[in-house]
Amino acid sequence: MNIFNQILERSKLNKELIGLWKYNDDEKFWCGFVIDYNETLLKIQHYTNYGKPDGQIIAQISAIQNVDFNDDYAKAMQVVIDYSQELEKEQKLNISLSDNEDWDYHIIKQMEGNSEVITSIEVNNSDYFSGFIIEVSETDFIFNCVGKLGQDEGMVVYKIEDITGFKINDIDNRKRAMLYKWRKNSL
Repeated sequence: MNIFNQILERSKLNKELIGLWKYNDDEKFWCGFVIDYNETLLKIQHYTNYGKPDGQIIAQISAIQNVDFNDDYAKAMQVVIDYSQELEKEQKLNISLSDNEDWDYHIIKQMEGNSEVITSIEVNNSDYFSGFIIEVSETDFIFNCVGKLGQDEGMVVYKIEDITGFKINDIDNRKRAMLYKWRKNSL
């Protein structure tokens, strides 16, 4: 049995997550475990980014470029799948709004020191960055950035005047927080 088939068989027997990449399509990545396969076709149980079963995918084996296995993504996704029910539970937050020009400071100050809820900040109407607000002054703040798979990406200082929006405790941020806690506990 070749290595490719060994990986498929192990996924099938152990319900081990794998990632499948198709030829000529950098956007076609599937994560799941093998239900069945033969020389021509592969059938997997697919999962969403939030750990929910998302149907079965049947693909031609000849269309599969490579298979990722036992990598950081698969390990993180197994945690998300195992705790997907918890991920759905949104903690209620009472963020008060301000009518004055310091609205951004007012919101940041409310999230300061909260190590349970991840905040995404929009900088200059462009990109969002996610993490924990550690410390706030009147003009800037320390932000502990957290990656998509819960990686601690270190501290950054942002100017409050550059903040143009917030996403607080949405499902992406709850996933980041879950994986961040998992990584901190498993080190």
